[in-house]
Amino acid sequence: MPPVASDANLLTIGEMDIEVEHPIGQVLELEDRVLVLLSPSQDAGRDRQNVLAFSYDGDLLWKSSIPEKSDRHMFGSLTTEDGDIIGWSWNKQEYRIDPETGELEDRGFRGK
Repeated sequence: MPPVASDANLLTIGEMDIEVEHPIGQVLELEDRVLVLLSPSQDAGRDRQNVLAFSYDGDLLWKSSIPEKSDRHMFGSLTTEDGDIIGWSWNKQEYRIDPETGELEDRGFRGK
């Protein structure tokens, strides 16, 4: 796997730079893809599909589904748990994120 880095709105995979719409809040490297959590400012407006998946070749594979139909319910963090990708949303819900499609499965309230 090529090295992965991020700085502001720039994701670097190997020698390739990919500019994304908002600042990058978190990068999660998986075996066959890179997940990017965007952190748009309040002033920039909220993109509720704020998790992106890229191949190690730099191709955009998907944007996440929307956790809730409200601008304040974006994803705030990503983790892995027992092989699953878990997104924590600002609505204090956890969602399993399908790594192949970005579809969500609501795992319920998990307040922080």
